[in-house]
Amino acid sequence: MKKLAPIFVGLGAISFGVPASLFKIARVQGVVNGPLLFWSFLSAVVILGVIQAFRGKWLHRQATTWKQIWLLIAAGTASGFTNTFYIQALKLVPVAVAAVMLMQAVWLSTLLGAVVHRRLPSRLQVVSIILVLAGTVLAAGLFPITQALSPLGLLFSFLAACSYACTMQFTASLGNNLDPLSKTWLLCLGAFLLITLVWAPQIVSAPTTVATVKWGVLIAIFSMVFPLVAYSIFMPYLELGIGPILSSLELPASIVIAFGLLGETVDWVQILGVLIIIAAVIMPNVLGMRQPRRRR
Repeated sequence: MKKLAPIFVGLGAISFGVPASLFKIARVQGVVNGPLLFWSFLSAVVILGVIQAFRGKWLHRQATTWKQIWLLIAAGTASGFTNTFYIQALKLVPVAVAAVMLMQAVWLSTLLGAVVHRRLPSRLQVVSIILVLAGTVLAAGLFPITQALSPLGLLFSFLAACSYACTMQFTASLGNNLDPLSKTWLLCLGAFLLITLVWAPQIVSAPTTVATVKWGVLIAIFSMVFPLVAYSIFMPYLELGIGPILSSLELPASIVIAFGLLGETVDWVQILGVLIIIAAVIMPNVLGMRQPRRRR
């Protein structure tokens, strides 16, 4: 499991890069943000609930308490906050700027993990984080900026990064005695409750169409079901700081997927940024595997 952990956490991060393009396609078809988020999180809760029913892994049969259950539901709101803040940010700042701000979750999550576990990240992980941030600026096509940036938009995108960092830490540290799917279901339930509360006015007023439900289910699979299951199962097997670095694969994935699905142009500077991010992700994992061999 430990050897497979970087692969599946990386695939989970790549999966997080898919919904951005799906959101754009859904918006072109007239789907409203509030109902789309509602059906996305509702679909995730239902899909995971059905899987749990077939597997028979009910919560009362596992070594857990009501306190832990409510703690995981509360932790799940971080994912709901991430989507809410990010969508609000996209209304005020360019996508490239919002993407760069969202990737601040890399160092925020590492810092949060260092505080929680009272252990500093290694020099190799610090170098990787710096490379990730540098590659993110290039991959997002941030420069040159030819327009004034909204302070409120920057604040929303930074709050999305803080929420994303919390999501990574919660999936790694909370409820590890539970079955991973049970843990993921509780996290999605918390996110669904938050989305329902925050977007209630738009959910009630906007019409629900077949397109809303269709794109909601697809977004649920790529943005919650697969990545949160992957994070819940494999994130605890990773060393401190490796998970946040792997999560940065979301940005190059979103660029490649947008190129394939939406036909968006990609220049050589963005390609260079993607290569830097991939190198920063591979470096701590490859060198980290060599160090134990040298010690032996």
